[in-house]
Amino acid sequence: MKSLAERYGNWALVAGAAAGIGEGFTTMLAASGFSVILADRNAETMHTLALKIEQVYRVETRELHLDLSEPDASARCLQAAAENGCRLMVYVAAFSHVSRFTNLESADLDKFLSVNNRTLLHMVYGFSKRLAATGEPGAILLVSSLAGLLGPQYVATYAATKAFTIRLAESLHGEFREHGIAIMACCPGSVLTPAYLAGKPDFSKIKPPFMDAGETASYALKRLGRSTLCIPGRMNRLQYFFLLNLVPRRLASKLVNDAMKKIFGNAVK
Repeated sequence: MKSLAERYGNWALVAGAAAGIGEGFTTMLAASGFSVILADRNAETMHTLALKIEQVYRVETRELHLDLSEPDASARCLQAAAENGCRLMVYVAAFSHVSRFTNLESADLDKFLSVNNRTLLHMVYGFSKRLAATGEPGAILLVSSLAGLLGPQYVATYAATKAFTIRLAESLHGEFREHGIAIMACCPGSVLTPAYLAGKPDFSKIKPPFMDAGETASYALKRLGRSTLCIPGRMNRLQYFFLLNLVPRRLASKLVNDAMKKIFGNAVK
């Protein structure tokens, strides 16, 4: 992990830094010696985390209080990254909502696209373009989801936006390699974040294999520069190897949908 700072400089930017998986990445990067630009809409939680990592890891921080669904969010993040010579970017922010598709509001659809795709795409574009122009090595880590590999019910739009993230990383891998820029999509499974618990999961019938946010971040950062796609958690890797390689797609989809119904079926009635 310490070698990351040797490869990618002193600063890292985390979009969606304040809580959940974002907090995990922010903390792990600070522990690896990076000063961190934190971007998040929750100013109080972000400030508390920034103070904590400054005190514990003796690094610098910069806080960007913004909503990543806003049109200028990518420009503000990219400006901060450029001003600090940041060469490592982690995009964690995501809008998620457990619901039947037809029960979503029109505004929800726009927010899925804004947070999960539009801002992410502009940040990848601007960040990589700056690095390619300077010739400096860098890295981009995009947090996707297992839902992007095999779309489950009740999270259709979320799953679709996360599939976009995976395909973007895969497609850019070859292009970026000639510039010394690593890009990877990380596909976590179930992590007990505030966003996950907001979906009101019911574990009385089935309980997925949970991972800690710090473990998730640590695994992903260790794979950065070595993989185009990573799945944190041995059980998650085994399950999705089985689902994606050993059974027909139709059966794999049924198994995932059945699990989602058991966990979230009561919440979407």
